[in-house]
Amino acid sequence: MRSVSTDCNNPSEYGQVRRIVDEVASRVAPRAHAVFVRTPVIDPDFAGTSDLDFIVFSDVEELYPERLEPAAADGDQRRIVDLTWLPAAWLNDPEFLSAHGLIAHRLATSTLVFGADDQTAAQAAVTRNFYRPDIQQRRLSGFLELGSLTVREIGVTWDFPALALFWLHMAHTACLAAALDGLRRHCPNVYTRPFGYLAELDAIAGADFASEWTRTLCLDADPAEAIVAVRRVREIVARQFPEPAWPASMRAATRFEYRYWLRREESEWRISVAEEMCRHGHAAAALHYLRFLAYALARVPMIHARAAEGRDVSYLRPEKAVGPDLSRLCPAILGDLNTVLAGRRAPLVTTVERALASLHVFRERVVEILREWGAPVPTLTPWTPYRPAPRDRKEAPCQI
Repeated sequence: MRSVSTDCNNPSEYGQVRRIVDEVASRVAPRAHAVFVRTPVIDPDFAGTSDLDFIVFSDVEELYPERLEPAAADGDQRRIVDLTWLPAAWLNDPEFLSAHGLIAHRLATSTLVFGADDQTAAQAAVTRNFYRPDIQQRRLSGFLELGSLTVREIGVTWDFPALALFWLHMAHTACLAAALDGLRRHCPNVYTRPFGYLAELDAIAGADFASEWTRTLCLDADPAEAIVAVRRVREIVARQFPEPAWPASMRAATRFEYRYWLRREESEWRISVAEEMCRHGHAAAALHYLRFLAYALARVPMIHARAAEGRDVSYLRPEKAVGPDLSRLCPAILGDLNTVLAGRRAPLVTTVERALASLHVFRERVVEILREWGAPVPTLTPWTPYRPAPRDRKEAPCQI
């Protein structure tokens, strides 16, 4: 096993983190070509609930997540490990990895803890290519394309404004990722923990985007109410939709994600992270974090139904209009979803429309930042909600 700096000042914490890194590398080594750990190993902003993020290149066909809870010695703080499994073949294509959005950011901020010297060389090639204009443009295009796709999804969720507002969380964060990339800052956890990065952008741009996000996305709600609601959502979907008999066609990644998100331990861990954010005065960040969890749990009934239909689908990307699907499959969670995604009072369509207008302003400011810093600006298309044809209005298909 290779040595890695743990960025810990406390000797006991250093020893624990060192043991976890060694244990994880040993456990996954029989199936791995290379194992990397994110650095700093412990998140300095939320050290109490920081998980340890590993990338494992293996003989898998697609990306999927997995959780491990390492053995703990007496007196150790509980730590959780997050594994992202990736195809080993990707290591042979550094240009592809360099252009691969947050995977590129994760790899660039990680250290090899298991693998041969050529894996270190592959990572060095990713870092070397990172800001080559054509590769950075591909990466920026990917971030902004995600923003565009989430805005399109709003068009099939007007009857569920809280969910439409959730898509705008993701669109704002995609813009933030693009801005940070253009500023040559790494942002490996930006989709679930954007507010630390947002503060960095505010400092550089002399802006107050954080306050604007809080107003626009209704992030001034009560996290304690959201925690109660998200626990109820998990209990309902876990009871009604245990892991299905998977059709042979269902991709492995969706099966793994179903198990990953349905675990009680996963929800409780994420709730503990949100509670630590609140203790540090970051209630808006906690709500943003909980909303991603709530959406992931809301996908459980839909994936269960697709499995029964014998269909192969992505876990997080919806294949049809979410509101009508949930109303049919699991109406009992809709009220709690409203509470988590938007606060006690469900937002109106006009709230979503104002938030969409605010997103367009933020996107234009991001484009200005890219130009100011000499980053390659991708070709931009209008970001508009999907408009179904009249015959499709009862349940329009998702067009992503």
